[in-house]
Amino acid sequence: MVPTARAQQGATIDMGASIEKAYDFLRWQMDRHHARMKLGADPEFSSYHPTGKMGDLGAVEIEAVDVLNPATGNAGVRIRFLPQKAVAGWAGVVFQYPEHNWGEKRGRDLTGAREITFWARADQPMEVGFRVGATRSGVFRDSISPLDRQVRLSEQWRQFTISLSGAPQPDLSSILGVLSVTVNFAANPHPARIDISDLSTDISLLHQPRFVQSYVADGCRLGAPRNIAHLYDQALTLLAFLARGADDDLHRAELIARAMVVAQDKDRTFKDGRLRNAYASGELIDPGCDCTRLPGESTGARQKFVEDEAAAGTDTGNISWAAIALLQAHRRLGARSDGRYLAAATRLAQWIVAHARVADELGGFSGGYEGHERAAGDPAGQARADWRSTEHNIDAYALFRQLAATVAARSTSERDYWLGQARHARIFVERMRSAQSEPWHLWTGSQPGGTAINRSPIPVDIQAWAVLGMGTPTAFAPALDWANAQCRAGNPPNAFDFNCLDGDGAWWEGTAQMAAAFNTLGRAGEADLLLHHLRLAQSTTGRPAGALPAASKCGLTTGFNRTWPSTGETKPWLFSNSPHIGATAWYLFAAQKRNPYYLVPIQD
Repeated sequence: MVPTARAQQGATIDMGASIEKAYDFLRWQMDRHHARMKLGADPEFSSYHPTGKMGDLGAVEIEAVDVLNPATGNAGVRIRFLPQKAVAGWAGVVFQYPEHNWGEKRGRDLTGAREITFWARADQPMEVGFRVGATRSGVFRDSISPLDRQVRLSEQWRQFTISLSGAPQPDLSSILGVLSVTVNFAANPHPARIDISDLSTDISLLHQPRFVQSYVADGCRLGAPRNIAHLYDQALTLLAFLARGADDDLHRAELIARAMVVAQDKDRTFKDGRLRNAYASGELIDPGCDCTRLPGESTGARQKFVEDEAAAGTDTGNISWAAIALLQAHRRLGARSDGRYLAAATRLAQWIVAHARVADELGGFSGGYEGHERAAGDPAGQARADWRSTEHNIDAYALFRQLAATVAARSTSERDYWLGQARHARIFVERMRSAQSEPWHLWTGSQPGGTAINRSPIPVDIQAWAVLGMGTPTAFAPALDWANAQCRAGNPPNAFDFNCLDGDGAWWEGTAQMAAAFNTLGRAGEADLLLHHLRLAQSTTGRPAGALPAASKCGLTTGFNRTWPSTGETKPWLFSNSPHIGATAWYLFAAQKRNPYYLVPIQD
């Protein structure tokens, strides 16, 4: 029975309903890009790209703007037709796989599809031709005979379906041009714009391992690609499903765990056990390279896909969380895991020791690696992050403890090895104490390349995470008390900011972390007050109902900057107020009084 929590004014709020809505959001977000196979005009995954111009090439342009379809909430492609530049009298664009493929390469296998569906509109009434199977020359051709559809578009979005069924069943083993859009200028003499969105087919991907898009894309972008699925958020979502543990929850946890294993095995370059900081939502594997996809966006008339540089790196903290989630999946799912989650977590832990362990008086583990490799298959080019993070070392400590407990039954020496690594991480965390007498807090970490302590900014999360992750909650209670006094959001007052001593808004994820830490210390009254305000921050309408936004406003400051290795450009690191799976997962941990570091209790 899930208890209700008492609001500050004395009214009660149904915590059980709030928890169920939060899980509803996680399920919806996990499934929304997999119910149908997305083919094009969508940032989540476009295997087909509008790169094939036909007819009067100078009379057609693909705009770089992303067009939102209000009927679906997804982005689309805008095609501009300019009859004043026409010579042949017609022009068109083909969505091609891969880009610019006129028959030099095989198309994509869409066997099993029964229809192609898309949405379209124009800025004026006009006649438009659509065709599936548009490539009829070259070494390779579309395996299907052309299927044509003439329609009249208007200013209103409208969904169209082209059936692929027939007698006999058409051959869909190699589709190069999944959709072409053509305009005859004699019938349409005026300049016009056509928008295409949600190009998909009816192949379900719900049975496949997958990552969950971190945010519901809305107006608060802050530079991150819409299709980003942060590894840390995947670990939290996996753990949130394990925390409740209903049959469907365990199934979903297993799909995310399997996705981590696949991502580890099918990286395009690295075979050393690491995972990337983020992956793309939608299909996990790029069919062109049989490797995991990284997030990014198309730029410059949608002719080039640019990956997110921060996603390509590997942070010690992120892979520690992934390994913690995999270990708990291994222990919770038992024989269903078949040992693969333990093996994947062990490889991640080994990577941390091999690439991030620092042997000096501070101890601990460094940040990981940043930026892109030089090219697919060429591991050179990334920059080593030689700063050390208190947050990362808390995560690594919990990981090594978990791993030691998991392998203890089979090998005492292996257990002792991982306990030794845990002690090395703990040394660093202990040396980040601001003072020996109370009140004290934990500093952020160390400066790059040495042992100088980084004293600004001071994040709230490390104060809460030390209580949750270090295995001795009361020993780190002073840091939580310091945060309780110094890291308030200001407005609203019963919430916490990311950047202590700043108070420019609420970081809902961190507020949930504080609530979880209070619960761990048995301070239910303080946790319940925060939980009440977290429930007030939950989305109540639309498809993201039940979600927690990451922050109370778009552009909440963290006090940190990010520098991109490839350009040297530095930008502030800001939080979005978009619905967020990570914040929602932390709310679920706090509301259910569960510690995500140790969902499955361990003994050293």
